[in-house]
This record gives sequence, C-alpha cells and structure tokens, in this order.
Amino acid sequence: MKKRIYNQTSLFGPLYAFLVVLSPPEEVKAAIAKIKRDLNNIAGITERNLHSIAHITLTDKLTDEDDFAATVAQLLAGQKAFPVIINGWGVFDHGHSVTVYLNVENPAPIIQLAECLKSAAKSPHISLAKKIPHETYTELLPYLQNLDFSAQWLCTEVNVLRKLMPEKHLGFRDSFKIALNNAEN
Repeated sequence: MKKRIYNQTSLFGPLYAFLVVLSPPEEVKAAIAKIKRDLNNIAGITERNLHSIAHITLTDKLTDEDDFAATVAQLLAGQKAFPVIINGWGVFDHGHSVTVYLNVENPAPIIQLAECLKSAAKSPHISLAKKIPHETYTELLPYLQNLDFSAQWLCTEVNVLRKLMPEKHLGFRDSFKIALNNAEN
C-alpha cells in the first residue's frame, strides 16, 4: 500500500494526527518543566524535549476522521476518575539512545483507558528526555540520582489533541476534553 502524502488532497478529506493524553495539573506541569530546564542546563536534552508539555500518552492516531474525539468519548464512556501517583524516575534503553521518564506508581487505571482505546501502551510514564544519547544520560545521572520527585492528582478528564498534517509544523492546535465519571457516581 502506498503512503499517503500529507499535503495532497484526498478523496476522504484531510489527514489529522491525534494524541490522546492525560494532563497533570498546572503546578505539576510547572515542576516538571523546571526539572527539564535543569536537565537541559546540565547537558542539552534537545529543544523538543525541553518544550514538550508533561503528559501521559494513552494513544496516537493518524486518520481522516476529523471528529476522532467523539470516537474517543464513546470508547471511554463510563470510565471513572482515578488518582494518578508519580514517584521516582526510570530509563528506557533503546540501544542507540535512552528515554528518561517519571514513573507512574499506579499504572492499572491508565492501562485500562489505553485498552479501551485499542492502544498497546503498557508502560504509562511522563517523559523527561526522549531518545537522548547515552553520553548525555551519563552527564545527567548525578542529577537524576538525587531527584526525589513525586506528585499525585485526581485524573478527571482525558485530553484529545488534534493537528492537521498539512500544517503539522504548527503543532497540536485543537484540544478536546473528555470528562471521566466522578468516583462518587
């Protein structure tokens, strides 16, 4: 099958990229942004890592379905709010690079949401620095070994981010919030 050309008119409409995420509260995002700035000051972690807003990815999708957020809402109907606990950090070693992340201590409810969305994601986390060279990781290690970060919040919604692929350089421009049921319901 031939690959689709993003900026070419399609019989099915424009192509969108969707990212379905859990977003921490603003104070947690700010604390994580500070950690990223510290990491960048020690050893450059790349502009993309530095400016990526803290989130937990449930799934991503390329589709010409412009209302994918409604599909996500249907798939998540009935899901309940739950606490998210972040505690400590870890590393995914990709062989040629590493990803440094904050650990989700209670992944089960997040994995359940991902499964509702037909996602294979099994390791919920918040990335601090994706795919950095081993040398950079070695420079960051003393800071990371002293990093004692933890956070907790009640996850009450899922965010669906959308960008139009012919304009992908503009990033995710649209955001749709899908409320989870309150735990009391």
